[in-house]
Amino acid sequence: MTTVSRRTFMGASVGALAAIHIPEATQAAAPACVSGSLPEFMPNSLTVDCASQRNFELFKKNSPYLGLAGVVSMTFVTGRWGRYSAGSLMLFPWLKPKGQAVGQHNWGSVFSGNGNQPIAGDPIPGASLPVDEYFCRIVLQAPWSMFIGFTVDVPYKPSETTNAWVSNVGKLADGSTVGVDWTSNNLNQTWFGGSPWIPAGNSCHGNAWRKLIAAGINQASVAAC
Repeated sequence: MTTVSRRTFMGASVGALAAIHIPEATQAAAPACVSGSLPEFMPNSLTVDCASQRNFELFKKNSPYLGLAGVVSMTFVTGRWGRYSAGSLMLFPWLKPKGQAVGQHNWGSVFSGNGNQPIAGDPIPGASLPVDEYFCRIVLQAPWSMFIGFTVDVPYKPSETTNAWVSNVGKLADGSTVGVDWTSNNLNQTWFGGSPWIPAGNSCHGNAWRKLIAAGINQASVAAC
């Protein structure tokens, strides 16, 4: 096998580098984006259910108390309460510390069952599981590995948006702006070449996915159904 060390490259002239030939078979292949058993998935648009619209409205009215867990199904998924087509974006609230301090309270949060009929469900409490994974495992009771995840909250400060894993999305249909953390501790790595966050650039169609999800959030911000 032909190998060229880093030291060799550092000491070589431009002309010498041009003359070096590495057999095609030994060139490092780009890492696969999808490492699970499911095929790569890149839709043209996402479906946003009525429950997500209602939950977004709930979040906007109670942002000191609630954030939103977001997931997108990457294939057809069957959960305990319903079936979800590939490319379904769902938003569901989680309790911030102020929300947890309220104690027992009927927030009015819902999630989709069969036929996209809203089903009442309590917001995600403070728990050991990441909120997107909790939504898949505990609320939907669906295979979490079939989703990608993110979270929605109040807008980030300009100094915070320098981090590759967060950005602000706006101006939405309701005139608001929200902050999106594109990270999922356990859901995204399988679909984005091992990255825990949806990439900001072209790697694994990351930027295209961010645009799709932003469009889905915008659709959720339309007046609740």
